[in-house]
Amino acid sequence: MTISPLARQFMIAGSTHLAALSAGGVIAYPSVLLQQLQANDTIVQLDLHNRSWIGSVHGIAGIPSILLPLLMQYQGRKCAFVLSCLSIITGWVFTFFAQSITTLIIGECFHGLGTNGLLAVSFLSVSEMVQPKYRNTCLVLYGTVQALGISSVGILGRYLHWRTVSIIMACPVLIALPIGCFWPQSPSWLACKGKFDECQRIFEKLRGTDEESTKELKAIVNSQKDILTIRQNSMQEFFQTISRRDFYMPALHTFILINVLYWGGGMPVIIYSTDMMIKSSGRPHPQVKLIMDCTLFIGYNIATVLVRYCSSKKVMIFSMSGSAVFMTSAAIVTYLQSIGEVAKDSDIAVYSLLGFVVFLSLGSSCIGFSIASEIMPVKHRGIGGCLYVVYTCVLHSFSLKAYPYLCVYIDVWGVFLIYAVYKTFSIFFIWMYVPETRNRMLHEIEQFYNCGHFKDNIIDESVNVPFIRTEKNIE
Repeated sequence: MTISPLARQFMIAGSTHLAALSAGGVIAYPSVLLQQLQANDTIVQLDLHNRSWIGSVHGIAGIPSILLPLLMQYQGRKCAFVLSCLSIITGWVFTFFAQSITTLIIGECFHGLGTNGLLAVSFLSVSEMVQPKYRNTCLVLYGTVQALGISSVGILGRYLHWRTVSIIMACPVLIALPIGCFWPQSPSWLACKGKFDECQRIFEKLRGTDEESTKELKAIVNSQKDILTIRQNSMQEFFQTISRRDFYMPALHTFILINVLYWGGGMPVIIYSTDMMIKSSGRPHPQVKLIMDCTLFIGYNIATVLVRYCSSKKVMIFSMSGSAVFMTSAAIVTYLQSIGEVAKDSDIAVYSLLGFVVFLSLGSSCIGFSIASEIMPVKHRGIGGCLYVVYTCVLHSFSLKAYPYLCVYIDVWGVFLIYAVYKTFSIFFIWMYVPETRNRMLHEIEQFYNCGHFKDNIIDESVNVPFIRTEKNIE
């Protein structure tokens, strides 16, 4: 049976989406544990210290997954994807059989290790193996499916025991694992290794032999041949890499893009929304929490359609702008409550948080990750992938671990203000400095970071980047 190139691409992207469904469940699972273990008389008992670790250990535990991008650079994308899936499955097994808080935390550690590695592996692999016109849609669809996992766990946790939820959410990644075993190697990775004949064979299976694909294959091979002519030892290569403009600028942009989800308030609202509503109005508002869970999934679906027809960066800016307005509103209302100008039981801040989630789901929480996965050049994706994982793990844990303590020291209105300020800063930075990657081949994006503009644009059409000066001798 002959499999079309498009079907091969969708098989690769589809397996990452199945794994993303379980990964989404992993993200929201701590909120289910916190609610059920505090509300019910169970054999697993929580105190304040353990509750904070349940919410944040996912990120810290993911730090060892920085080895996956290195493995991905030396052994290929398939091996790293399979290991990520196995780690997530192991986490679900531990949580299902947990009889103590220690076992639950161990399960969350495996979840963090697998999910943080999966994010980097999936995004980098899809960005290399799916053709540009479908790439953005597939990357954002990863976030959409992950949002389905988040929403599903939030809803299932209202009606089912947390052990039952763990069984259900383990199923998608169990299906993704055998599919991942049949992945081809990435043509870009094969070119990096100097395996140009195999690169051409796999590329033609994945993309076909049309004019556009042939042009991209030629660009990939030629760029890697130029790199392979320069032989250096590992330390020389490392120091040269981190000092290159096409590494440190994408690294900075990646940090800003990823941090939008964390210190822009997205992840804390997903995990601590019930606590935020109690602090803002004195009541948990379970109906509003249910609406938030459903809104995340619906909004991600809308975002997937929007990026198919609109600029990814503009969709992200629109989403961030709306969420910044509502987070600012929540900060103002809760501050007025703290000084007695607004009633303590007012629901205005609660509905501001709901508005924040509506705009958050429209792209600001997922498009940043997809753009970040595209802007790092293939030749730097070993070190760059490690940075991607470190950013995700550290920011996840730091933002979630800090939230309860920030509420104690600066009150909830101060926390909301921090999120609103970072969101506003990020809007300006991304609009001014981050390139639009839609329908751009990876080597074109690399050229942007070397030149300060895309080769087929005049300088005035590119983003105004003072950090990237156009060299006069580059045509």
